[in-house]
Amino acid sequence: MEFLIEALSRKSLIAAVKYAINSPLLFAFNTLIIMLTLSIAMFFKREVFALTTISVVWIIFGIVNFVILHFRVTPFSAVDFTLIKSAISVSSHYLNLFTIAMIIVAIFVVLIGLICLFRKAPVNEQHGHRKIIFSILCCLTLGVAIIVLHRSSNSVQALSTHYTNISEAYENYGFAYCFANSILDTGIKKPGDYSKQSVKKITKALKDEKNTDKRPNIIFIQLESFFDVGYEKNLQFSEDPLPVFHSLQKKYSSGLVTVPTVGAGTVNTEFEILTGMRQHDFGVSEYPYKTVLKSKTSESICTDLKKLGYSTHAVHNNEATFYGRNTVFSNIGFDTFCSMEYMNGLTDSPNGWSNDDVLSREIMKTLDSTSGPDFTMAITVQSHGKYDGIALDDPTIKVTAYEYYVNEIHEVDRMIDTLIKELSNRKEETVLVLYGDHLPILDIQKDDLSNANLYQTQYVVWDNMNLKKKTKNLHAYQLYAEVLDRIQIHEGMITKYHQQTKHRSKLYLTGLTTLSYDLLYGDNYAYDGKNPFKQTELQMGTEPVKLTSVQKTKSGYRVVGSGFTPYCKVYYDGTL
Repeated sequence: MEFLIEALSRKSLIAAVKYAINSPLLFAFNTLIIMLTLSIAMFFKREVFALTTISVVWIIFGIVNFVILHFRVTPFSAVDFTLIKSAISVSSHYLNLFTIAMIIVAIFVVLIGLICLFRKAPVNEQHGHRKIIFSILCCLTLGVAIIVLHRSSNSVQALSTHYTNISEAYENYGFAYCFANSILDTGIKKPGDYSKQSVKKITKALKDEKNTDKRPNIIFIQLESFFDVGYEKNLQFSEDPLPVFHSLQKKYSSGLVTVPTVGAGTVNTEFEILTGMRQHDFGVSEYPYKTVLKSKTSESICTDLKKLGYSTHAVHNNEATFYGRNTVFSNIGFDTFCSMEYMNGLTDSPNGWSNDDVLSREIMKTLDSTSGPDFTMAITVQSHGKYDGIALDDPTIKVTAYEYYVNEIHEVDRMIDTLIKELSNRKEETVLVLYGDHLPILDIQKDDLSNANLYQTQYVVWDNMNLKKKTKNLHAYQLYAEVLDRIQIHEGMITKYHQQTKHRSKLYLTGLTTLSYDLLYGDNYAYDGKNPFKQTELQMGTEPVKLTSVQKTKSGYRVVGSGFTPYCKVYYDGTL
């Protein structure tokens, strides 16, 4: 079973053989984990049924991982169970009706088979104390073997501290080990020296710098699966697919941004951008949006700017509940959230995602909605995968590969152009930050890229304040603090930490981990023992939907108001 699961994970029988030969201890360790779960069957009178059921679960996990790896780079992990609702909502973008029907039939067949087995399988009526003792000894023996192998083998121990990304972890350490680790390893581990003294030592070293009196509008746009395709060494284009983005790179501050994911995991980049914390400090494959931030409030760029009089807005032309943003955004300080349900004029791309052309209009609405300064976080979706099997009748950009993807990001580039023209016509100082959340789900190897890094995209900072051009490579968790520093805003503990601590010092990352743990899991020593961040009353839609009157007519009723969209539903006496 271990061999079968590894073959599915690596999409190759030969690769599974090589893994077993080249990493025998890791292969044995994964086998022991599967054996331990199978041994649980010995405690049941219907031992054959229990053994078969557990085996079926492992095989299903292997098949699910195999399928998932065809649609994203990130393997199947325990956190995916928390994403089931989001996965179902986007399944139509990846699976056709026939495939969905076949999956349903397969699930039905497996369930019927297990029911029949339950009725027909032998039942051991002589399930006495000796059998139970023997079963316990077997499980204990396997458990001890797992512990001994984990503690004695450097290669087995490596996952907890040396994984650089989830995909490589599964390839290096095996599916069963990584999947089990994704169940057990969540949150930020308590630093060994964590105490009130260690936190205060960090915070006391931070100076209180004066914030500028200027309050420019600040806009961040997270560009879905966006990267500068000019970095792809093997592509040739009929014309520049990103003329606006390239012109901005020449005139304004820009650089490479290292993100925590590739091919998927948008919200982990989003988490780093908004909070200044590292996703790497959390468990293997964890999404903080789906764990701690579902119930915990946190410092973020939003909470920092709100202290300076900013209103904070989120705009996303996708479902509000995707990745639980409608809950998380309240916990990190957003005032409003305009998702697709609160937008008019939406159109779809060929693979079914909403086009991004509406975003310039929706972003401008956030700036018009208040008289004071605004922070707006916009998240695009048009250039989301999948990309295979979609042919364009008359593509604007002719390209040697990835034609659909390249033409989609060309459309995104045009949206950026429209937005900048509209911002330029306003009489308000504005800073606009554009960055890609991760590389797309395409067959791109690091050797195909001129920067040879699958975890780097590009960012650029446009402004109408005559800020000095600066070229600097950053990590996603450093970006917002760097931008605020450029406009002389130094509000917030984590903001000041990034701005004042040397990024190359040995203590920089350990100090950031300590502050992050203290805020989300610890005793809030950095904030005098209290979490000062409160949930906002998140308003859905930049402008609230208003019902002003209900008028009776000859044929029924006329509902009068504002803010209506095609997603609105009207109930009369409880009837739709």
